[in-house]
Order: sequence, then C-alpha cells, then structure tokens
Amino acid sequence: MKLTNLLHLMLLVATLIFIQTTAQAQRFQGGITAGFNMSQLDGDRLAGYNQIGLVGGLRTSALLTDKWQLSLELLYSQLGSDRSRNDDPFSIYDNIRLNFVETPVFISYTDWKFRAYAGGSYARLINYKVIDVLGEDITDNQSFNPDLFSLILGVTFHFTEKFGLDVRWSRHLNSLQADAGDGRILGRQVGIRGVYLF
Repeated sequence: MKLTNLLHLMLLVATLIFIQTTAQAQRFQGGITAGFNMSQLDGDRLAGYNQIGLVGGLRTSALLTDKWQLSLELLYSQLGSDRSRNDDPFSIYDNIRLNFVETPVFISYTDWKFRAYAGGSYARLINYKVIDVLGEDITDNQSFNPDLFSLILGVTFHFTEKFGLDVRWSRHLNSLQADAGDGRILGRQVGIRGVYLF
C-alpha cells in the first residue's frame, strides 16, 4: 500500500471515529492535542534531548467505566537528534530530523484530576533529513526503517473537565536503522502537550 493511500485511510478512520464520538457522547469522547517533543536517539553518539519538534493531532476514547478508558490517537510527530558542544567528536552526525504519522493506542485510569496511561504506538516515517558533522546533507546515504513501534507511558493533569496538560515518555522497540550492519538507533522522547476534550 502506498504511503499516501495509508495516510488517506488513517485520516478516514480518524474522521469516522470523530463522527461516531460526537454522535455517542455518553460512550465516546473526542479531543485534539498539540505541543512539542524533546527527543534523543540512542546509537547516534549524540547525547541529550536537544532536538525539539512539533506534535499534534486527534484523540478518541471509549469510556469503559467511570475511571477506565481505551484511547486511540492520530498524530503528526517530529523527532530526531542535534549535536551539542559536548557530544562525541567521532559521531558522523550533526543533525537528524524525522517526521512521522503516529497512532498510539493506550489504556488509562483516572483518579481525581490525574489520568495515568500506558500502551503502544505504531509510527510511519514519512520523511527525514540527515546532516553530517561537516554540514553536508547525507540524507540519500541513510537507510531508515519506515515502521517503528514504541512503548508509551504518560500522565495528564486536567485543569478543567475539557482542558489538560499531558506529559508522555516513549521508547522505540525496534531500530531506526534499516540495515542491521549499520548498528542500532533507538529513539526516546518526552512530549509535553495541551489536550482539549469535546
């Protein structure tokens, strides 16, 4: 399936879920989320969460009980890494920028104003750019895995019934490098986002 067909299918599913959510508000809940990621790639020999990227999209939740929910999101997410002054001088990378369409699925438990959750995520790499230590664009020389799976953990604090602040940690379960001979690169990220629920 071509990437554009996959993206259209995911958008159609998200739209149908959103329509279903608004039609059955007592059983389902919809929302939007937007914020930023701070990311790190383990294996590129660059340290720290120096690459900041945007994240945003749609969320829908099935209300299982008063406290438990099953949620699905459709997100645009930017990750990567960026060289800092104290990084390993032998790393070939200066900057890696990755753009994904991501679909996290998670179960959450709510108590008072906090919602804690855990789950997994599938991300499809839609494009990327890689700059080497000399400032040259080496994107065409890199072969990255287009399909990444992640473990996610997070918590949302709800200021009101509709508005919340979400903090999420995630870690890739498979390597960004498509060729195992090039070593392993595993991504980690911390996301901070605002959430608005319908």
